[in-house]
Amino acid sequence: MNESAPDHPSHGASAALERYQAQLQSIDDTRASLRIKDRQFSKVRAILFLGSVAFLFIGYGFDGLPYVGWIGWAAMGLFLVAVTANEPIRDKLDELGRHRNVVRRLIARVERDWDRLSTKALAKQLAEVELPGHRRDVASDLDLLGHASLFHLISMAATTPGIRTLANWLAGPAEATDAKQRWIAVNALAPMRDERLRFYTLARQVADSTGDPENFIQWATGRAWLEKRRWLVVWSNISSVLAGVLLLIAVISGLGLLTAQIFIGSLIGMGCLIGINLGLTTLLLGPAHAIFAIAMANRRAVNDYEEIFSSAQWLPKPADDSDAGVLAQIRHIMLDSERSAGAGMRALQKVAAAGGLRQSAGTFLIYLPLQGLTLWDVRVLKRLEDWQAEYAAEVTGWFESLGQLESLVSVAAIRDEYPSWSQPEWVSASDAPAIIATGIGHPLLPDNARVCNDVQVGPPGTILLVTGSNMSGKSTILRSIGLNVALAAVGAPVCAQKFCLPSTELATSIRVSDNVAEGVSFYMAELKRLKSVVDHAREMARTNDRVCLFLLDEILQGTNSRERQIAVVQVLRHLIEYQSIGAISTHDLELADEPELQSVGHAVHFRETIRPDAEGNEQMTFDYMMREGVSPTTNALRLLEMVGLGQQDD
Repeated sequence: MNESAPDHPSHGASAALERYQAQLQSIDDTRASLRIKDRQFSKVRAILFLGSVAFLFIGYGFDGLPYVGWIGWAAMGLFLVAVTANEPIRDKLDELGRHRNVVRRLIARVERDWDRLSTKALAKQLAEVELPGHRRDVASDLDLLGHASLFHLISMAATTPGIRTLANWLAGPAEATDAKQRWIAVNALAPMRDERLRFYTLARQVADSTGDPENFIQWATGRAWLEKRRWLVVWSNISSVLAGVLLLIAVISGLGLLTAQIFIGSLIGMGCLIGINLGLTTLLLGPAHAIFAIAMANRRAVNDYEEIFSSAQWLPKPADDSDAGVLAQIRHIMLDSERSAGAGMRALQKVAAAGGLRQSAGTFLIYLPLQGLTLWDVRVLKRLEDWQAEYAAEVTGWFESLGQLESLVSVAAIRDEYPSWSQPEWVSASDAPAIIATGIGHPLLPDNARVCNDVQVGPPGTILLVTGSNMSGKSTILRSIGLNVALAAVGAPVCAQKFCLPSTELATSIRVSDNVAEGVSFYMAELKRLKSVVDHAREMARTNDRVCLFLLDEILQGTNSRERQIAVVQVLRHLIEYQSIGAISTHDLELADEPELQSVGHAVHFRETIRPDAEGNEQMTFDYMMREGVSPTTNALRLLEMVGLGQQDD
């Protein structure tokens, strides 16, 4: 193992930050200009409206001033023209607002502004991501999903499918085949800066208008509501015919061709028909209206879905029909297939136009007679369920592809922003697998605070034993290894000069806490976590396609030193038996001297430096550089003295 080396600052990230800040300034300048125009239009609209009211009042309220009323009507017409001309400006302001939020998030990622990145809504969505127990533990230990996490560094996802897909990729196994395909896709997307920004903005718009599409998927792939209520469709058709006949009779009677009694009878018939249909609406159609709220919450929601699926047109076209690349598959599902997501949403737009009559104040007066006379909601629901029958088998695939695309477009930003980060190199998992890294660093740390080291974990039968004083960097190197494995898994560049790894699945014990409510002590909680790690290693040993990588930090601190040494060796014996590779950190130098551990362990250490300052007070500093061998120093008592809790002289 080589001596550790300091990190070289990444000029790519600073260049990206300057570019984003310039974009933000341009957006702010454009918004300021549009706000001026909007205020001008607001003044003109107010003047025209008030003037119209005044002239109409004078023209029709006083005799002898007939032309004044015409001036009022002209002012009202100009008011409507001003309103129409003002709408595009307000729409543009809304779009720029979303674009501004996207660019501010891009800036926050580069600056590691975790508070701005970690919103309550996003935290709730991440908490709802379903992960197996051991993967949830890994995500917590390595800061994959929580506050100040790798997810927040990478993610530009706004829709639920994008958030869930990226979270599952990060917490899932690092499989070479999938990771290589993702890397190819990310490489293709990285230079498409304008397209990516447009996609980020559109995804945010979709998320704001549609919410969680899981309900939509459940409806689309579920059972048709009208399947057991076919009589409603029959009655809707009968009702439409009856309404047509009664209206025709009323019109003919109104022309004097039929008697007044027949005219009155037709009106009574229509009144009865309306009463029956409105009664059915109140008593039976509540579930139908709930389906409308899911399938087509509003016309904008359907339009937004159609737009984001159709955005796949900027993806590279497949070279031929045999192209099996990730982007080719996504484009095929979202845009090019016979039952593509774009085609499906365009078909749904037509249904949403009919169903939207009841949602708009401007068309509600049209909806009421249609519902009363023809049971309009049932007719719309029948069209909706016809759409459901045609596209149900495709819907899940649409949103899975959307989640994949949003994840890849997020990762592409990292590829673009950090050109000095390297492409991971994949090695066979069945031939003495090991992780070998040159200049590896912690990706969540800022460039100017990151220190990089050379490290090797594996092959099976060996353990990396990381020793050192408190706060010297032991946990950081473990997390650096795990986080870079996660980066490699999603197709991202890794924070290292070189990073070789096999297909890997992580198992960790870094953050463990007791559970007073369940009566679980800290020691028992650690044992349960270690049991999970060993069980996972045993499972991985049955396969040849992935290796288990364990990362254990200061384990079994809840017992005395000698028993701890015996227990740690026993745990490591199991992990070695199952052909796992991994690293364990400790500041217990007696543990590092354990003969069995020495026989399989490759020891490295971090250390501190203590120097007096100008006033003669001792100051402890760390260079976070990894060195060969077991740590020669400890610093617990010195730290106690430095905070004023050392032994006092009599």
